[in-house]
Amino acid sequence: MTRPRIVDPGATLALSRRTTRRHFLLHPDEAREMEQIYWYCLAHAANLHGVVVHAACLMSTHAHEVITDVHGVYPKFLETFHRNLAVCTKALRGWPEEVFNKRSSGVHALLTPDAVIESIAYLISNPVAAGAVRYAKDWPGAHTLPQHVGTRVIRVKRPTHYFDPGNSEWPEELELRLEMPVALELDYGPELARDRIAERVRDKRHQAWNEAKRTGRSFMGPRRLLKVLHTKRAKSYEVFGSLNPRFSAAGHQGAARQAVKRLRAFKAQYQHALARWMAGDRNACFPEGTWWMRVGHGARCGPAP
Repeated sequence: MTRPRIVDPGATLALSRRTTRRHFLLHPDEAREMEQIYWYCLAHAANLHGVVVHAACLMSTHAHEVITDVHGVYPKFLETFHRNLAVCTKALRGWPEEVFNKRSSGVHALLTPDAVIESIAYLISNPVAAGAVRYAKDWPGAHTLPQHVGTRVIRVKRPTHYFDPGNSEWPEELELRLEMPVALELDYGPELARDRIAERVRDKRHQAWNEAKRTGRSFMGPRRLLKVLHTKRAKSYEVFGSLNPRFSAAGHQGAARQAVKRLRAFKAQYQHALARWMAGDRNACFPEGTWWMRVGHGARCGPAP
């Protein structure tokens, strides 16, 4: 059973999901089939559940997205998106086992405009930080650049693997717009927001360059990248048992304190309601933002204390 989580309509979220045992199952290929599969699955899930996508990047071992969950249904969105991405990847790779690891998807709410900028910049600069390419634009897989946010429209054909052409559920072509987050549009305006994102991407790029110089590591480059097999596994050190954050405030202490206060109140009210529910009281009232008890079991929900 997943831990209780707050699902709010209109929340802007940073998402991530990793492959099993860090295999390069999502690695780009010369035919760009993996990129096509990713954009198609993302567009289908976003259109189906009314999710607004702001930026996305598909790395070899994980995927990153920044979205706005307009209707408060992001668990359903993730279920649809990751299931289709997994089964289509299995068909492409001839992979007999699971595609994603057993850990929950990374989901954290972006509480401030600066947190949104930081998360999008992190997503864009990820191929550089990983030592794959010197510039994000050179990443040969699905990616986003600062100038794409609020302007790019992706039109993607149905992949040849898994999706049945005779099934109307899978259109021949889908369209995905990378929208500007409302918080950035209100605070900065589209042009200034893209400039702020580009500035943070440059900062992160220079940090990656300095780190590569310090360690003597070279960037692989797009040509060498495309020769890497999907059966390879990442070897870089990774902290085991690291925390999966619930939110990001980008240094805004007031927003962070409010989020912690709400989360504690939510957990307390949730546990109290769950105890009553387990005792047979079907009038137990769960806090606002409750997801599975409301959707899966029809439990009543009310405002948080």
